[in-house]
Amino acid sequence: MKRRLSLTIGMLSIMVLLLICSAHTAQAVRDALVLCAQSVVPALFPFFVLSSLFIDLGCAAVLGQTLAPFTRLLFGVSGAGGTAFLLGIIGGYPVGGRTVGELYLSGQCSREECERLLTFCNNAGPSFILGIAGLGCFGSVRVGAWLYLIHVGAAIIVGVLFHSKTPDVKPAPKTKLPQWTDAFISAMRSGAMSMVNICAFVAFFLVILRLISRLTGIQHGAILGIIELTNGILRLGCDRSGFIWSAGLLGWGGLSVHCQTAAVLQESGLSIKRYVIGKVLQAVISMVLAWPVSYFLP
Repeated sequence: MKRRLSLTIGMLSIMVLLLICSAHTAQAVRDALVLCAQSVVPALFPFFVLSSLFIDLGCAAVLGQTLAPFTRLLFGVSGAGGTAFLLGIIGGYPVGGRTVGELYLSGQCSREECERLLTFCNNAGPSFILGIAGLGCFGSVRVGAWLYLIHVGAAIIVGVLFHSKTPDVKPAPKTKLPQWTDAFISAMRSGAMSMVNICAFVAFFLVILRLISRLTGIQHGAILGIIELTNGILRLGCDRSGFIWSAGLLGWGGLSVHCQTAAVLQESGLSIKRYVIGKVLQAVISMVLAWPVSYFLP
């Protein structure tokens, strides 16, 4: 009863705060919608549709046969799992997580394998790292390229750390591939619903971020980036410290990204406990890798 009472008081307090700061929260939502329209949707929606088609039409299985010897040796996962890693480092958050969920639902990977895949397959894409972190924060594509290499390298290390020789649970029997038109319609519908969920999380967390900054005066990008990645990185300084923090935040992803990932995984029922552990490890490893590189940056 006390817990419910505390939760009720807390929720009512937040609602009152939103009313008091209604002008700021409304502007935050408008800014979030602009961000979604200009960056989030153009970057993610095509990859959501194509990743669904890639799996539904059997392309992941074909590529997986080629990748299987390498992915089993390096990560202890199937070749299909390797396609999730490739799509994740190309498409960006949360394409990798969504791909893992679809591999599980299609029966191409077991639950155990998919939950290990989540530890290293959900990553920031090159367009985000080069454009937002590289050019947006440091004004340099070269710096962005270094951040991307560090990001991918840290993800690979995490995948190796979570390597397991435990036999995979037998996947569900393969079903007949759908017609191209049916697969395309399903991919479009699924991608559109995923984008609605993601944009909702982006708007909500931007509101929370603005309220925290207004009430506490906290402006440091490293702290704000723990909650929302983009705004946190853009607030960092263009120096060695900013470079190291950028690498760490990119590896972590932010609470907003984690909620987006949980949303796209909801239908699969996969646990994200190991995913969160993997992101913490990736953040730490990224900062360790970034430290010596930072000495050679302009």
